[in-house]
Amino acid sequence: MFNPLKIFRNRKVGLALGSGGAKGLAHISVIEYLRGLGIPVNMIAGSSIGAVVGAVYCCGNLSKLKDDMLRFSRKELFGIFDITIPKSGLLKGNDFVRFMKKYIPADANIEDMPLPLAIVATDYYTGKPVIFNRGNILEALRASISIPGVFVPVVYGDSFLIDGGVANPLPVDVIYKMGAGLTIASNLHPGLPYSRVSEFVRRQGEKIGILKKSEIDTVDESRGISVPDEKPVRTWFENIEQWLSKSEDKQYYPSIFEVIYQSIDIMGYVNTQNILKYSKPTVLIEPDLVSLGTMDFYRSYDIIAEGFRACSDKKFELMRKIKFWL
Repeated sequence: MFNPLKIFRNRKVGLALGSGGAKGLAHISVIEYLRGLGIPVNMIAGSSIGAVVGAVYCCGNLSKLKDDMLRFSRKELFGIFDITIPKSGLLKGNDFVRFMKKYIPADANIEDMPLPLAIVATDYYTGKPVIFNRGNILEALRASISIPGVFVPVVYGDSFLIDGGVANPLPVDVIYKMGAGLTIASNLHPGLPYSRVSEFVRRQGEKIGILKKSEIDTVDESRGISVPDEKPVRTWFENIEQWLSKSEDKQYYPSIFEVIYQSIDIMGYVNTQNILKYSKPTVLIEPDLVSLGTMDFYRSYDIIAEGFRACSDKKFELMRKIKFWL
């Protein structure tokens, strides 16, 4: 239907892709779904994995990334882990850059992309977001995915850069500043995961007498907290596997990665809720991926399928709030 009002409206469509580790593969579904509806993406802003997917799309290799990730195994995940002496991070990140060169040319610059692209990182000292809209893409991505405690931070002048999701897990405000009139956001932090970490805390709370707040919130101080013993690991490979895997032991203690990722999920959720109060997108897409882990890249099929499901739930909104104005 002809809409005469659209000639008075800014019809540039901006896409904000949030942080969230492996869950960010759902962004692939979002981009493909929009293309299927005939909705163009005129500009992209991404944090962490959102920046990765956005950059690969701008380089024209999104389908290749999707095909490769659908075949991705846990063994291949270990293959891009270049362990270093854990002074400021467990992984150097060089293997990640080499892996990304399959989809992004080493000399590709942000300003040369066919559509405006913004890559978000975080200044380690100030806590402010650092927005890359110029410069080498791979260098910007290496900064944007620098998960605190996992990847060694990137040197940035007199400071360092860490994961973009720390300061801005859903860069809706960035896409507005880039000139978008219609905005679509893909949020990977719609809720907090009920992980084995929280399950462990709950069980320990029951042991020492902590009840639900609706009943009583006191602790029997005569009883101590029982901390499970960690099982010794024999090899380096088993050690890495223990870090990444969710143990099925009855007496469970969270791995270092689970503690880091759970903390980042909490931070991402809280920050995202604040962002959405002040920078509301035209359409918000939220895949239900809270049960998946940050490093569950080998579960790509489930993630991508959930991305399509979340988009289909928003089809009416996309048609009414976006497509109607184009």
